[in-house]
Amino acid sequence: MTTSICGIAAMGFYLPPKEVPLLELAEKAGIPSFVAEFAGAATVREADKNEFPAQMAVKAAEAALHNGGINPQDIDLIIYCGAGVSDYIMPPAAGGIQHAIGAHRAMAFDLVQGCCGMLTGMQIAKAQIALGEGCDTVMLVTGDKWSQFTHHHSADSVFFGDGGGAVVLRKNHPHLKPVSSEIITRGEYHRLWCIEAGGLRHPASRETIARDMHTYRCIDPERARHEFKEIYIPVMVETVQNAMKKAGITSRDVAFFSMVNANLKVQELLLSQLDIPLAQSSAEYLKRFGHFGSQDIFFNLDLAVQNQKINQGDYIVTLTTGIGFSWGSAVIRY
Repeated sequence: MTTSICGIAAMGFYLPPKEVPLLELAEKAGIPSFVAEFAGAATVREADKNEFPAQMAVKAAEAALHNGGINPQDIDLIIYCGAGVSDYIMPPAAGGIQHAIGAHRAMAFDLVQGCCGMLTGMQIAKAQIALGEGCDTVMLVTGDKWSQFTHHHSADSVFFGDGGGAVVLRKNHPHLKPVSSEIITRGEYHRLWCIEAGGLRHPASRETIARDMHTYRCIDPERARHEFKEIYIPVMVETVQNAMKKAGITSRDVAFFSMVNANLKVQELLLSQLDIPLAQSSAEYLKRFGHFGSQDIFFNLDLAVQNQKINQGDYIVTLTTGIGFSWGSAVIRY
């Protein structure tokens, strides 16, 4: 079993107060109502028109600092893990967040990995702490405003909400210790979901605006609904099983399963293949809050701790997926 040298010392989240029903979003986007019903959530959150990803990230970061009683001057590294479009194409968001929360000692950088971002960031944080070069406290932070660059919060069969999240990992912290992880990338699907315009290949122009190329969408729906759909859950199963194997556990050892809040039907199918009861998963939180980025799995974990669904010594398994295209799983021990 892999030995962990850090743990999650604090978490904080920000959800805008406005809730929008998925059925309403599906109707506006021209998507059949059964797609929204399969997604499982009743609503997703929508940020105010003057509220942007970095602001939501700062609110989440401040909540995490408050919840953990952590001095921002103690943070050594900030990794911004926003899953979608940031406030600016350049510069990176992390430096602005570092300044806003007063973490003036911290090195800061952005990590681009879609909704796998925060899980990937946790593995990087663990590695940085393990180096023993004085990086003892790491903040992972996200902010996303999907509502501004999707069609009514929708991209194919997934409905996105807005919000922010922050997780602080500390050296030798005794609780919520990351034990192992597995990330599988299938690069042949890297451009299947995409914002085509705004970069160097298709610079912003009247033509790109007229062709709706600045919206996040599925580029090849036929491929997504057949070839990609066929491998989607099998790769999920492989990712989770590999993470559990590294940790030396089996499905019987899993007390709680925290999964990206994207689609309830997929979650049910996956858990049946893993032989993990739905009642021991984050399905309840998916239904209540929906999907709002790479912070989903940690948001669910935080709620599970608050609701006393897990006890000291329990194993938590997380799973998320992200455009690019990657699948990520981590085993955490409470």
